[in-house]
Amino acid sequence: MAQNILLYTLADGIGFWAAAALESIGFDALHYYTKPHERWEDWMAVTLLTVFITLALRRTGSLAFLIGMHAAFDFAFLYVFSGMNGGEFGVGRLLNAEFPGPNWLTGGLLGPEASWFTFGIALPSIALLHLRYQHAKWPVPAGDSARPIAN
Repeated sequence: MAQNILLYTLADGIGFWAAAALESIGFDALHYYTKPHERWEDWMAVTLLTVFITLALRRTGSLAFLIGMHAAFDFAFLYVFSGMNGGEFGVGRLLNAEFPGPNWLTGGLLGPEASWFTFGIALPSIALLHLRYQHAKWPVPAGDSARPIAN
């Protein structure tokens, strides 16, 4: 939630896309430097997911979608498919799956989020979101709450 307040505040001052870029860099740095075993694949996956999240917020204007998507992503990733996160498994996971293979394919200690499969999901998701939601709904210009913002 604090991330969205930061995005809103920055977007009000420097514009949406500049704010989205700064937020992505900050979130990526926080993720990269505070989690053990980080690699460039996880950093890139976080970058792509941040682009998806900021684009979804701009195009749908809804935090509910983003909160639900992130919760579903984390739940499936950690508890259903039993992926690792920072070298640790989720407590109480549903499955006890093992992913044999190279780190680029399995994500290694970082789990499926750091595998190259994430790129294959994130990039088409961004493209589909862009094609499905053509007009920006957030932030709404002052004094015009009904008209979508042109891109």
